[in-house]
Amino acid sequence: MGDSLKVGEELGLGEALKGGAYSLTLQDDGNLVLSEPSGNVVWASGTNGKGVKRATLQADGNFVLYKDDGAEWSTGTDGKGADRLVVQPDRNVVLYAGDGSSVWSTGTNTDNPLEAPEEPVTQAAAVEDAPPPPPPAPAAQTYTVEPGDTLWAIAERFYGDGNRYQEIANASGIDNPDLINPGQVLTIP
Repeated sequence: MGDSLKVGEELGLGEALKGGAYSLTLQDDGNLVLSEPSGNVVWASGTNGKGVKRATLQADGNFVLYKDDGAEWSTGTDGKGADRLVVQPDRNVVLYAGDGSSVWSTGTNTDNPLEAPEEPVTQAAAVEDAPPPPPPAPAAQTYTVEPGDTLWAIAERFYGDGNRYQEIANASGIDNPDLINPGQVLTIP
């Protein structure tokens, strides 16, 4: 899921945010837990066994753990402009306002954060992470010069940029871009 929740997003049971080496997980027992890769718990909401089903960052800026019949726990930040909850690589979970100020945190930051564990790259992951291939070059087309045309105007018509007139001149074998004649067929690369 990444390292943050934005307004309107939520974590369901078993889902987690990961920031660096640390995970903020809404466990199946309803407890929201910040933990290290070893499983060592750094912070917890203390809501295990209380029926919590989801964690939501509300539009009012409050981060709330909900059970079926209402809220069980919250950051108490409604009205403070929070727009994102971030699990930081320094082991702190911070609720930020739109202006970048912190309105709530777990207070668990450390000066010696753990390194994020290396994830093995599988062949499928390598393919998924590969950048998409560039789109194929558009096929060249032709244009027949009409009275009053200039290469500049033709480049603007086809490319939206008159400065690209030299590309048309080069593709059409024109030595002097100021000399084109009506009826002449140009290649538009």
